[in-house]
Amino acid sequence: MANSQEENLILQKIRREPMMWKFQFYGFFKNLQFFEPFIYLIFISWGYSLFQIGILMLIREVITYVFEIPSGILADNFGKKTELLICFTFYILAFISYFLGPSFIFLAIGSVLYGLGEAFRSGTHKAMEMDWMEKNQLLDYKSFIYGRSRSWSLYGSALNSILAAILIFIIPADRWIFLVAIIPFLADFVLISTYPKYMNSKTKNSTLSIKALAQESIKNIKKMLKTDNLRKSIFSSATYDATFKGIKDYIQPIMALLIIFIIRDLQLDSSKSEFYTHILLSSLYAIFYLISSFSSKNAYSFRKLFKDEPTAYNFLFDVFGVFLLAISIFLQLQISLGVIILYLLIYMIYNLRRPILIGYIGNLAGKDERATVLSVESQTKSIFSAIFAPLFGWIADFSIPLLFLLLGIFTISINWGIFRRNFKNPKKD
Repeated sequence: MANSQEENLILQKIRREPMMWKFQFYGFFKNLQFFEPFIYLIFISWGYSLFQIGILMLIREVITYVFEIPSGILADNFGKKTELLICFTFYILAFISYFLGPSFIFLAIGSVLYGLGEAFRSGTHKAMEMDWMEKNQLLDYKSFIYGRSRSWSLYGSALNSILAAILIFIIPADRWIFLVAIIPFLADFVLISTYPKYMNSKTKNSTLSIKALAQESIKNIKKMLKTDNLRKSIFSSATYDATFKGIKDYIQPIMALLIIFIIRDLQLDSSKSEFYTHILLSSLYAIFYLISSFSSKNAYSFRKLFKDEPTAYNFLFDVFGVFLLAISIFLQLQISLGVIILYLLIYMIYNLRRPILIGYIGNLAGKDERATVLSVESQTKSIFSAIFAPLFGWIADFSIPLLFLLLGIFTISINWGIFRRNFKNPKKD
């Protein structure tokens, strides 16, 4: 590791690198999914319960699970760049299928295609970033690089919230917002096509059969599960991320519920509740992502406050559990501002934790196995998400405060009962 002055010069150089800008814009365009701030409300308005929405998420996660590790191995064998181009094709087809709703069959097909896009994307781009870092001898700065590229993803999410609020009021019907979301994904398709050729190199035998692919998948899983720190880090990441993913959009029905109390308390026109809900949600998401972008950008500095990566991300797991318990209390007491602030903090710590943990997992993996390792991490998350999504929806249909109470207890218990237990301090890179 360089001294302070040399480190500052290196960080400045990284900021100016053309590939760094491409990584940042990739995340920026990817997160312009204009339907995201309202997808739960759109599905609810089409007559679906939270449990049924959970089933759609289950379909998506099962597809992601089935294709996750094979997609990582295919990326290592046939080229990461090619795989990303295929993944964005699946996303675009998914948005078209959602547009054809509200029939459940079209929403289910959209979920299948979206799941394929997630499977082909997850881990692949991060592995490409890691390849670039290694080529340029920048592996010591992986949390800085991941943090900056992630911060631009969150800038995209913040802009997405603002544009979504405008679009939802000018499009002919809610469904059209899925079609408009295709535009930034076409931009990403073009951007990825300009990535250098070495990111599409074949690191292994490119003539793998389906049988050989399955065998290599099993071999890689067994190898990773034998590595104690890697195994615990993957399961910690997957549990945390699946829980966050499962509850992050519950802010939509929560705000739709709390807006009733806000209208009542401020004596506003109740006939405009939908308008107030859309404006409030868009504003909240924009604030969430802007603050999260700041926290992601500073993940590298936050990591330096702790002796190692596991200490940092385990601490944030505990904080996450405490916040979930507090949200349950505030929901029960109908304290709207408290719920909003805690949701903001949850987004912040998630985007502090993710770059630190992904950098650590990537560092434990071999060069030719990074896409596969990161795909194992994403696949594990998909398993948990597939279980959590309908379960969360079922509990939330009874009581949303109960959902957050149970999740708070669960996250703290599993972190102290499993992930913190007997963790072997890793050697320095």
